Amino acid sequence: MFAFTLLLLLLPLRCVTARVTSSPSDIDGETYDYIVVGGGLAGLTVAGRLTENPSTSVLVVEAGADDRENPEVYDVYEFAVALGAGMPLDWAYPAEEGRTIEAGRTLGGSSSINGATWTRGSKAQYDAWADLLELSEASVGWNWDGMLHYMKKAENFKPPTADQIAKGAESIPAVHGSSGPVHSAFSHGMYGGPQQPAFLASAVNVSGIVHCPDLSAGEPNCVSMTPCSLNYDDNDRRSSSAQSYLTPVEGVRTNWVTLTQHLVTKILWANTTLPLVASGVEFAEYTNTTNGTTRYKAFARKEVIVAAGAIRTPALLQLSGVGDIDILSPLNITTLIDLKTVGKNLQEQTSTLTAANPTNFSADGTGPNNVIAFPSLFQLFGNASDEKIAEINASIPSWAASQAGHGYSAAALETIFRAQADVIINDKAPLIEMFYITSVAGSPTAVISNVWQLLPFSRGIVQIASTDPFEYPAIQVNYFNVSFDLDVQTAGLKLMRKIYKAPPLSELSTGEILPGPLVPDDAEGGSDADWEVWIRDVFTSVAHPVGTAAMMRRELGGVVDAHLKVYDTVNVRVVDASIFPTQLSAHLSSSVYGVAEKAADLIKAAQ
Repeated sequence: MFAFTLLLLLLPLRCVTARVTSSPSDIDGETYDYIVVGGGLAGLTVAGRLTENPSTSVLVVEAGADDRENPEVYDVYEFAVALGAGMPLDWAYPAEEGRTIEAGRTLGGSSSINGATWTRGSKAQYDAWADLLELSEASVGWNWDGMLHYMKKAENFKPPTADQIAKGAESIPAVHGSSGPVHSAFSHGMYGGPQQPAFLASAVNVSGIVHCPDLSAGEPNCVSMTPCSLNYDDNDRRSSSAQSYLTPVEGVRTNWVTLTQHLVTKILWANTTLPLVASGVEFAEYTNTTNGTTRYKAFARKEVIVAAGAIRTPALLQLSGVGDIDILSPLNITTLIDLKTVGKNLQEQTSTLTAANPTNFSADGTGPNNVIAFPSLFQLFGNASDEKIAEINASIPSWAASQAGHGYSAAALETIFRAQADVIINDKAPLIEMFYITSVAGSPTAVISNVWQLLPFSRGIVQIASTDPFEYPAIQVNYFNVSFDLDVQTAGLKLMRKIYKAPPLSELSTGEILPGPLVPDDAEGGSDADWEVWIRDVFTSVAHPVGTAAMMRRELGGVVDAHLKVYDTVNVRVVDASIFPTQLSAHLSSSVYGVAEKAADLIKAAQ
């Protein structure tokens, strides 16, 4: 192993032209300091930071194409046009019950096609990550303070203008970065009509939730206007990771090459005894029409960094012999590391759309949407909160037992669940997001809210079904497998029904139409039984999967340590949302940027 590593270090540094290409001809067989698997949000962030050193060479391999000049990518007003099964920019991973988990299959990954909403989780949720690591790793800084530093490092925030402030925009400048690559701002098209302030006021009036100035300050149990990842000074152009980290240095740096439309099919190893040393990757052409039969190789002097997302990352590890032997052996894959929790611990949020029939008011703008309410257990359950807290505390052992197996022990899950319960009960981490929507196709003045459950206790699995790297892995989310998750979704919808009926929002509609009569109303806001039938029929996946290569101590089921290295490997790291041990009460982008920025510094420190 030492001899091989020394050989790689002695190989000459080949000067590469900083470029994006879909041709493997001058990449096949070449050696780079680092190979990054996945040119999405995290992968391009890490590559951008590593290549700040001109003597460091980086290859990024991305399965999607370079679509930066596609209006479905750069125009945030085109959000959702690119999403859906059969759409070339969307992986559209199929899950059980006919659901789909959307993810960007393009340069920039999901940051190129998502809704661009810019929020952060609660301070306690990031601090809880540190509690799940070894005590000796506490100094690495996986907590609110450490993450805030790196989330700010990624960000270039433009405070709201006087016009935007008049429309309800606010901010706390101290919690935002002002010189990072990723632009965040309120848009030129920010809605100025009565609808967003009305939703905000009704949410406060009905639930008692507070109106706060900024959802990025680590205390999101409130209702507020939020910015988006867009560049106000460039006509609201989407600020994806590709636009932020790659575009400004393309053609300038001579040490970064990005290969698109190629899928990494496995990690190559220099040895077969522990700890494993990655020598590079194997890859093949992957387009909308072609699954390449020719296999190419590229080699890494220092590290292979896996940033393929919470679905594709565990699949690649499994294809490379890192995973549960009980999954790999039946596929005749030699298990090099029997790391049973690879692909386990999947946590995905669930969403339901509700609507009221709008009156003829003016939206006064084009969007994107800004106002979001994040109620906690206490706002959702009101006088029944104590009862729900008692239920959580009493049920954690049985919930843990019900989700155990597949590499996770009941004891480990109980520890993880108690950490999650602590932030829910003691720190009032939001359980529900209510995302107000002003405009949809054919309805310029809609009154709509997406209501989603943020912190599921249900745990799922991602596992390969064959040795074919082009075949999608099997995904079992286990939606609502823990009954409390469905209770929370139901409570959120009941609260949303009350908000529709409360002034001033009630003055902008003639009443709820979805679910409307499908869930008959009564003094309690509808029966739980009726709500649950409707939810199970219509819910969708939010497309925020996390946890499948969790950063935790190994005894709890961790896949990577505090330095993001895969256990029992010398030089393989995971840098994407799969390392989140638990979900956040937030949209994921700002946090994934923070993880990737921090990872880049960890990697540099190890050089």
